[in-house]
Amino acid sequence: MTNNIQQYHQADDEIDLIELIRVLWKNKLQIIAVTAITTILAAAYAFTAKQQWTSKTTVVAPTLSDMGEYLAIRREYNRILQTEAIDPNALSANLFANFSQLARSTDVRNEFFAQSDIYKQLTEGKDEFGKIIALSSLSNQTTKFIIPDAKKEPNTIGYKISFFAETPTEAKKTLEAFVNFVDAETLKIELDSFLINFENTLKTLRYEKFVHDENVNLLQKVQLDYLNKAYETADRAGVEDYYKFFLNDNVSQDVTQQAQTQAQAQAQAQVSLVDSQLFNSNYLFMLGKKYLKAQIEALTEKGKIYSTRYYQIDSQVKQLEALLEQAKQIKAQTYHYHASPDYPVRRDKPKKAIILVLGMFLGFCLSIVWIILLSLFKNSSIKKNIN
Repeated sequence: MTNNIQQYHQADDEIDLIELIRVLWKNKLQIIAVTAITTILAAAYAFTAKQQWTSKTTVVAPTLSDMGEYLAIRREYNRILQTEAIDPNALSANLFANFSQLARSTDVRNEFFAQSDIYKQLTEGKDEFGKIIALSSLSNQTTKFIIPDAKKEPNTIGYKISFFAETPTEAKKTLEAFVNFVDAETLKIELDSFLINFENTLKTLRYEKFVHDENVNLLQKVQLDYLNKAYETADRAGVEDYYKFFLNDNVSQDVTQQAQTQAQAQAQAQVSLVDSQLFNSNYLFMLGKKYLKAQIEALTEKGKIYSTRYYQIDSQVKQLEALLEQAKQIKAQTYHYHASPDYPVRRDKPKKAIILVLGMFLGFCLSIVWIILLSLFKNSSIKKNIN
């Protein structure tokens, strides 16, 4: 009896399956129509939806030639100041780190896109809120800065930047403009910082030079005052020449030697005014009018006598002033293209073939489900009427 029941259910299942196929075949036109409609709708979307083309680039630290004029200026700056030579690799790494930081900055991206052509196109006719949404989308969604994971991609070089737009030309053009904008901002910040230190160094050297000059002027003035006073004293005392005076009056040879030593000390232009005892001597007039007058004339006509440090500062200031003008006009690059922005040849979105297949499959499935449900509903109604 059990076998009979199983045979009955099996036969019933076969009848149901055959009935299902018969129902579907009977409504094949409906299935074809629904499938065609969904396929047409999918095609309409696929051919009218906004396209997405992505341009990509890979950037690495700048080379020596990329840094160009800036590296030359920094080297010359250190040479003039006689400081440790700059490390090109360290400078390159620093420039690229700043470039990468600015490229990831939302503020920098907003600043770039706010003045870009693509932003103007997207926001044409939109209100303020629409413009904010468009700017946020350009900065945070369409632009990507990818730092490779060293553990997952140990052989990857540099950082990747990508941007997508509705046309391949627009994607490539905008990405190039963005990289150039970030590069210009990075160089500007780097130069501003360098020029501030540059000008502060110049101010310090100029002030040191000024102090040296003031000290020499003051020392010369004091020297002339004491020499003139000694000359006046010698004139009143009738001391014409120091050796005649000493021979006639048998003045101690020690006094003569002291006066000569003090006279020679007048040539030391940078003698500290605090420590010097040259002008406190009461024996200076004993050098005689002739010698004192020669000293006064030599000091007046020859002018100032500066130390070695003064001339070193003067040379540094002149060289730095000329270098400063060059530094304000330099050109350099804070990155290097490992792979320049490419021209995308494959569209990211929409995938037309996939959309058409999905549309066709969806229509086919929906139509079958709908027909089965209608068939079940009709069969249920018939059974109720029979009962």
